[in-house]
Amino acid sequence: MPFALPSRNRLALAQTLRVMIACLATYWLASLLGLKQGYWAIFTVLIVMQGSLGATATAAFDRLIATIAGALLGGVVVMVVPREPLATGAALICMSGILTYAAVRQPRLRSAALTSAIVLLTRSPDIPVGIFVIDRIIEITLGGAIGVMASRFILPVPSRGAMITRFCEILETMAQLLNAQADAVARGEALISAEASIALRQSLVATEAVLNDARRERAMGLVREDVSDAIPRTLWRIRNGMAQIGLILRTPFPPSALALVGPAVEGMLRAHAQSARDAASALSGGGVVAQHAEAAEAFEQAFVTLQHSDEARAIPFDAMGQVFGMAFALRRMQQDFLDLGERIAECR
Repeated sequence: MPFALPSRNRLALAQTLRVMIACLATYWLASLLGLKQGYWAIFTVLIVMQGSLGATATAAFDRLIATIAGALLGGVVVMVVPREPLATGAALICMSGILTYAAVRQPRLRSAALTSAIVLLTRSPDIPVGIFVIDRIIEITLGGAIGVMASRFILPVPSRGAMITRFCEILETMAQLLNAQADAVARGEALISAEASIALRQSLVATEAVLNDARRERAMGLVREDVSDAIPRTLWRIRNGMAQIGLILRTPFPPSALALVGPAVEGMLRAHAQSARDAASALSGGGVVAQHAEAAEAFEQAFVTLQHSDEARAIPFDAMGQVFGMAFALRRMQQDFLDLGERIAECR
């Protein structure tokens, strides 16, 4: 059963306990197996263990792939290069260059250069190259496997749970920004929200990494729950709609239009803010995303009134474009929140 972590302190304590137990188990097994350089297994535990199961599994798998690549290349170089300082230095430069280039093209190989350097520089002359290479692979595999098992069975924090937590945080941020936009409309003032929009975008980008970890958990058979990318796609659409509204609100609404549709626009923005909080509640503990039909009806009626009013004819063309741009963005966001509620229901 996943471990509930309501605070950063408990999260840190849980991770501390997992790492301590994993290090103890690795040290014991390395000694039991008689690995001459078993400390590399412990180093691996310390490197790969992350805050969630999926992140740990991903790091362990990547490190194993990099270790195999680096150890094999290092072993080949050791067998063909004379044990002389000049030859060893030249081989080290060539290997590091090749594997660094490979790591740029394929990030999971980023520790391959380190492994190859270890094989080249630390192998004892009385140990056959093949045995030395195999020992390194065994040590790294042992450390990675224990790290994954510790993350799986000791106070587990599945990536799916971490992802839902991130989604809830993003939705709360969205609710706050939507309410700030509503306040700007109510006051008839301009609103500069570029920094908040950028921060929201960065949060969504970071969440995609957690989504990848959750997928890796599922692919490796560590969890049964499936993870859909429909929710982050919908959140991106909502975020883009909020960015569009932010651009519109950089210029205050014309007073004549504000008098007719301002309260309805404010009400719609606050309804969307509540939809964001409803979505967060639905993700974390159940419930549904309400449709807020009254706010939507008042909004549509206000714009019908505006279109047929004498005041609309006196509003400059650019200002009218601003007003109807807001209407388009809010209607589209309403549909996005409806879609988000459906996607959340599908994930249960």
